Amino acid sequence: MANEFIKPEYLDKLKEMCLFDDTLMRKAFGESIDATETLLQIIMDNDKIRVQNVIGQYDVTNLLGHSARLDVLAKDEHGRYFNVEVQGENEGATPKRARYYVGIVDTAHFPVNTNYKKLFDTYVIFITRNDVLGEGRPIYHIHRHIDESGRYFNDGSHIIYVNGSLCNEKNALGYLMHDFACKNPDDMHYDVLKNRVKHFKETQEGVTTMCKIMDDLKNEGIQQGIQIGMQKTALADIRSLMNNCNWTAKQAMDALSISLEEQKKYLMLL
Repeated sequence: MANEFIKPEYLDKLKEMCLFDDTLMRKAFGESIDATETLLQIIMDNDKIRVQNVIGQYDVTNLLGHSARLDVLAKDEHGRYFNVEVQGENEGATPKRARYYVGIVDTAHFPVNTNYKKLFDTYVIFITRNDVLGEGRPIYHIHRHIDESGRYFNDGSHIIYVNGSLCNEKNALGYLMHDFACKNPDDMHYDVLKNRVKHFKETQEGVTTMCKIMDDLKNEGIQQGIQIGMQKTALADIRSLMNNCNWTAKQAMDALSISLEEQKKYLMLL
């Protein structure tokens, strides 16, 4: 496998990957309708689900606030959207993050001047290594209810948490979570998932793809580190001018020739 991207450290990392690693998960499901359809049918307990299209690593840009990179976004034949996220750490699957992701999927796919009655149902599904919600359940379905009556408030938003720690349960969901935790695809139950993982772990094309992704992520991290360092230096310079010259933040940033667009970012950080 002679290739500029294939390095021993990447191969070692790839060998230890499972579907709980978002890099592998995004590729395994984000380019396969069959794999995503199997995943959703098991989680939703509905073998009638038919996925129309799916994309992995879907970026949603919010010009007025926090943007997001979704692990997998799928749409079924009825127009429903399913955002599937894997989280190895509890902090990445907080209830407020789930709430935000429902909203960001809605706003990214609801055309201007469309009647609200036509707003599609949105499902945000967190598949977590641990029992984030702490009730010992294999799966949690979260919806809004009216406090005074307990009646279901059917706004079309759905949040589901799948507890990956119960990977030894002898049922479809337990087998799925077992497959998510498998490093060796030969040990997986579902053939469609086994074949996807085998492709990215054992074929020339798949291994090259994964190594290139890891190389890109490494370089992106380096660039982010440089940007953070430059940002910290600029913030220190702004504060120094504000304190020593008794200037406003705007005066200090103008003196440092910081663009108006960048000034907005620094004002938030200050």
